Amino acid sequence: MSTPHEVRWRLRIGHQIVGYERHIGGRVWSSSDGFWWRGERLDYNMKDRCFDSKDVNNKWLFDGDVVTWPSNSGRWILKWNADGWQMIQDGTTVEAPHEHRVLRHVGHNF
Repeated sequence: MSTPHEVRWRLRIGHQIVGYERHIGGRVWSSSDGFWWRGERLDYNMKDRCFDSKDVNNKWLFDGDVVTWPSNSGRWILKWNADGWQMIQDGTTVEAPHEHRVLRHVGHNF
């Protein structure tokens, strides 16, 4: 028996994070805190895709997060686009590292 693929989202109303969603095997689970999940949908007007890797503090990372990482100095913006996951800093774009617990979340770019 295979495990169904899971897709996570951060939900927002404007600049305010209002919760999270998990899409698993055709079902949608919502949570206002990322801990307790239920089948009822939350109200939101924006969704940020999950990076599918956690930061050094075991926190999920999402599109639009500001991160630091040991391989390069400064703050980077984590972004999803048609080419996949990238990190952007002052016009420089690099492929985002997919290993768990490499990046450190330091803020949001919204």
